[in-house]
Amino acid sequence: MVVTYHPDPQARDQQFDALLQQVDRVVVVDNTPGGAAPVTPNPRLTVLRQQCNVGLATAQNIGLQQARKGGARFVMLFDQDSLPASGMVAALLHVYRQAQAMGLPVAAVGPQVEDAAGRVEGFVRFGGGRYEAIRPDAGQNWLRCDMLIASGTLIPIHVLDRIGDMDESLFIDRIDFEWCLRALGHGLVLLGAAQARLHHRLGERQRRVWFLGWRCLPVHLPFRYYYMVRNSLLVRRLPHASAAWRQADRRQLLSLLLYFGLLLPGRLATLGMMARGWRDGRRGLGGPLPP
Repeated sequence: MVVTYHPDPQARDQQFDALLQQVDRVVVVDNTPGGAAPVTPNPRLTVLRQQCNVGLATAQNIGLQQARKGGARFVMLFDQDSLPASGMVAALLHVYRQAQAMGLPVAAVGPQVEDAAGRVEGFVRFGGGRYEAIRPDAGQNWLRCDMLIASGTLIPIHVLDRIGDMDESLFIDRIDFEWCLRALGHGLVLLGAAQARLHHRLGERQRRVWFLGWRCLPVHLPFRYYYMVRNSLLVRRLPHASAAWRQADRRQLLSLLLYFGLLLPGRLATLGMMARGWRDGRRGLGGPLPP
């Protein structure tokens, strides 16, 4: 299932072609006001056009309901800027079945994420008050982790029926964080598949910045930092927000403030959005960014 919003037609068609080689059906929820450019008709591809941008979480839930109607046993969530490598889906299913045979209560299985420069992000665990990037050892087929990004993640329908779909109040950003925390709170496990690879663009662009060493950071448009800050505060209110995640997220919020609010160009607009996000998060306000 893919959510689109003003997609690049060529990149979109490339993604659909890659997906249709690995999955049974593709459901597209298009959030583009007025509709994106038409896609080439395919009996295995369904496009659900929305009248306005209903938000990522709501669009994902619309796609999940369509998958249920079609009798799907598994679903995969994709952003429009993600491209599955050859054999990714088969590798995810193999890990799921292997872990299930061992008696593990699997909530979801995700791939290793590779950015445009070929850097592999690793999987995430909460430890030492930070998000730790961990990588599989040689010969290791999968490992347990604490968070999976939504794009490229394989989820059994019965898990969604048990713990629920995406939190629509978050609109965009931190949606996958909240769902993963909810899954962990139900005693389920998240697995990273070593042999599955997803090509995924993080941010609108990449920017190198020096602070105690050179770092390459994904840079977003200013409004995204509103949602990052606000939704972190909203998720902190939830009973399944673990202490380990709270500590790691606190550090990430401070990093956002340092890098994007103080060091990088456009910081005044970013700081203004962060301040609005902090205010609305403290008030418990969800939904789209108020005008």
